[in-house]
Amino acid sequence: MGRLPSLKAYGDPRQIGYLIFYVTNRCNFRCKFCFYYAEIEKGRKPEELTLAEIERFAARIGPLLQLSLTGGEPFLRKDFDEIYRIFVRHTGVRYTTIPTNASLTDRMVRFLEAVLPATPDSHLRLTFSIDGIEGEHDEQRSMSGSFAKIRESYAAIAPLRQRFGNLVLDANSVFTAKSEDRMLDILNFLHCEFAFDNLSVTYARGNIKDPDLKTAAREKYIAVNELLESFERKKERRLLYPLWRGVRDISRRNLIDTVFEDRFVTPCVAGRKLVVVSETGELKPCEILDKSMGNLREVDFDPYALLARAESKALQDWIVDTKCKCSFECALGANVVWNPSQYPRLALSALRNIGQA
Repeated sequence: MGRLPSLKAYGDPRQIGYLIFYVTNRCNFRCKFCFYYAEIEKGRKPEELTLAEIERFAARIGPLLQLSLTGGEPFLRKDFDEIYRIFVRHTGVRYTTIPTNASLTDRMVRFLEAVLPATPDSHLRLTFSIDGIEGEHDEQRSMSGSFAKIRESYAAIAPLRQRFGNLVLDANSVFTAKSEDRMLDILNFLHCEFAFDNLSVTYARGNIKDPDLKTAAREKYIAVNELLESFERKKERRLLYPLWRGVRDISRRNLIDTVFEDRFVTPCVAGRKLVVVSETGELKPCEILDKSMGNLREVDFDPYALLARAESKALQDWIVDTKCKCSFECALGANVVWNPSQYPRLALSALRNIGQA
């Protein structure tokens, strides 16, 4: 589809640019810091969007700059490869992120070997969720043997980067009251033991299963941020990768201001440039606000029909007028991309993020 769709996704204020789509609520883990645990506990929903419905939705959303396909555990959907291809085909999306607990090694490898050669112009960022070293990870994820699966999946998938230049392999850890004292050790271990393209940290957010895991450890989070920024960057083959790394780094700094300083940094684009769609078709402005803008099935899968409703426009205005702010990293990143006030900082950060071969 060329470059024009990406330009429209970025520059047209009426066009959704960033979609987070929950392909399923099913998960084989039961993590205590999961903000989606209440939906996961319900088990498979009979009203989960079908492949045909997803295609109708993808055909109507228009070009995307960024797509996140998540869950639950997304690789539990046996038709996951076709879901990915549908979105690439209809939206021309150039950057897709898939977070995973990395427990379904064979499915992951089959998926990558099927979609990567079929979509050479789209870059796929596969992100392993890792929250401890060896048994620590198993405890944090409430799943015995899960760190061994991390090693198994990494060994099988890491070499694929030599065959497919459109694969990026990352790791993400969740910053909680349980992991905050160990996070520096965890990140140093991952940096030395594996060869992930990027490491990142997500701040525990939302209505998590164990609220005591939320933390306000400002100095510890700042130390984590400084460590991440100190790691040597590897050169990537995806287009504009220094900019995307810059967005990530500025988002972490903005999180510090937002969470620990209670400071308003930028207007939020949630509900406009960024939207979330659940596995049953509910369209929401973000993962934090428990507010639906309606169900795609009500409007023949046209998200813009839902966004045009008076109540949706009122919610969009409320987000901006109240200076709504939170620790949701995806929204923080979108706010960097779509707020020109952040561009001078982004340019400087992008220069620092040019990787070494």
